[in-house]
Amino acid sequence: MAATPPRSPDAAKLAAYSKSLPKPVVPAFGLEQATYLAAWPLSCIDHPQAAPEGAQYLWLYGQRPQLPNDYDKTRAFYGCYDWHSAVNSTWMMIALSKDYPNLELRRLLQEKLTEHLGQKNIAGEVEFFKTAKNFERPYGYAWLLKLYAELSTWNDPEAAKLAANVKPLQEFFSGKLIEYYDHLQVASRAGVHPNTAMSMTLVLDGLTAVPNDKLKEAVVRNANRLFAADRDCPTAFEPGGTEFLSPCLAEAQLMSRILPRDTFPQWLTGFLPPLEAEQFQTLARPVDVSKITDKEEFAGKSHLIGLAFDRAYAMTEIADALPASDPRVPVLRQISAINAASGMKALPDAGYLGSHWLGTYALLYLRAVRHAPAQPVGPEKPLPPVDTTRPANGDSSR
Repeated sequence: MAATPPRSPDAAKLAAYSKSLPKPVVPAFGLEQATYLAAWPLSCIDHPQAAPEGAQYLWLYGQRPQLPNDYDKTRAFYGCYDWHSAVNSTWMMIALSKDYPNLELRRLLQEKLTEHLGQKNIAGEVEFFKTAKNFERPYGYAWLLKLYAELSTWNDPEAAKLAANVKPLQEFFSGKLIEYYDHLQVASRAGVHPNTAMSMTLVLDGLTAVPNDKLKEAVVRNANRLFAADRDCPTAFEPGGTEFLSPCLAEAQLMSRILPRDTFPQWLTGFLPPLEAEQFQTLARPVDVSKITDKEEFAGKSHLIGLAFDRAYAMTEIADALPASDPRVPVLRQISAINAASGMKALPDAGYLGSHWLGTYALLYLRAVRHAPAQPVGPEKPLPPVDTTRPANGDSSR
């Protein structure tokens, strides 16, 4: 017996549901707020990752752990707690420099980019990854491709030099990702770094700016193989513990780019529950992190703050992929703004365990919503202050 086609969204129910939702208050974002976010990577980009987390990548071991004397000349991504956070923090430095030419910190950002993305630094990265096995694959690899694309599309003479420096690492990762996706038997649907859909989305971001037909074909081919037949995503199970990604929304976001625009709406109807249904409310209601006050739990707290931005980012892109007449579009944008407002409010609440990476996810959302049609999301307010002080011993747990 053929499967029953999913029902079309109920416009009346969605309109009533929208009226029941709170009106989000999303902070303003302009030059002042860009300066605020730019300070975050600057506070950690030169701070070496602590042992033992960075042992495989950075530290030498003898009687006691020690840093090589030339680590800042033979490594590029040694700060901001871990490798992938250093990469996405570097991406944020590039993105803010591009988007805000009058940014007061722009010169300092560019100085740090030049120091970290030197030819010898990247050569050291390439040499390390030749024998690094699965270290940082696929999440870190995908972020590096996005970083390279950001550099390559920056109309700046110095950026062109840095892009040429980074290119060998980008090419190495591109080949490895084709192999990785083609041999992946089962997709990772975790709400953390190994998530297959999220890595594919980041790769597609990179390929939009810097085409690579073989890699794009591998992503499209394997996304269809792994996800096209999926139905009834278990949204009621989210969030899982202290995950910073929504597995259901990450997959829907990816498929919004993979499927033809005329077939994606029906696929989404079969994949996600109706937005007004109780099963979807676990994604609509931001996680309250205010009661997490034990500093030993701040790593998980930072993940849940990041989850708000990931949801907002994914729902914005899903709404963009639907026809403008689809009644889910305004509701998705409204729920996206609700999550984003929660994330913005909580930005400073995890200290360094959040500031070394959360700005990146805030910027993913802010860039996505900037390209979306204008929407009324309530009055604006300034971003909250944040403490970027690192723990005294350099330890953190992300």
